[in-house]
Amino acid sequence: MQALSPFGEKLRAWRKRRGLSQLDLSVEAGTTPRYISFVETGRSRPGRDLVLRLAEALQLSLQDRNALLMAAGFPVVYTEHTLDHEALAPVRAIIERVLDKHDPYPAFAFAPGLRLLRANTTAERLFPGMTQLEPTQLVAAWCSPTPGVPEEQGRRDAYQVVEMLRHELAHHPHPDIPALLAQAESMARELGPRPEPSVEDEEVVICSKLVIDDREVRMLGTVLRFDKPTDITVANLRVELLFPADDESERFFRDP
Repeated sequence: MQALSPFGEKLRAWRKRRGLSQLDLSVEAGTTPRYISFVETGRSRPGRDLVLRLAEALQLSLQDRNALLMAAGFPVVYTEHTLDHEALAPVRAIIERVLDKHDPYPAFAFAPGLRLLRANTTAERLFPGMTQLEPTQLVAAWCSPTPGVPEEQGRRDAYQVVEMLRHELAHHPHPDIPALLAQAESMARELGPRPEPSVEDEEVVICSKLVIDDREVRMLGTVLRFDKPTDITVANLRVELLFPADDESERFFRDP
């Protein structure tokens, strides 16, 4: 077999991971299967525009798109600013506004690598000190048994953390996520086997159940991300907003 070029090796690995044939990828990227074959084996060197089209067709993260560009001999396209960089000021302002306006319901902003960036006033009141926890401590707290929460619900919550981290690893990869995922998987297994899927009657979204001051509060979670990011840090930001799932939970927040 002909040895693959560094770019061709990466391209083929991603194509296989996505379950695409050379024909499938060529259609999505606007080229031909023959040219995809030539590029993978190094017989042809792709242009920058084609590399970007291939990355888009493969639905790669911004980090992986940069890596694909470098393997083809091109400079990276996507920046990675620190959170306090001037360029991210509009992004920080939006996050602050969303968190503040979400009161009296809890909301959290996570930086890349599941680092808790900020919590709004309600979240700070309900979970004091949470913003001071390291990612490993957050995972430990989420995957540990909680007093007042039934054992099966605790296991279900732990495995939901595992699924969340798997999704982050697949779609918003960060060097710290694999270790956090391994930690969550280990802790979830210690609680027992994965519970069978259970959807309550007429339930269209799985609710999280929190026990606060001996009261069960049912919450629906949503995640806010920035559309069409071109900066790696912005692409990996995660803002989690929790809403009451029923009238009783609504009263908990409206009439504490």
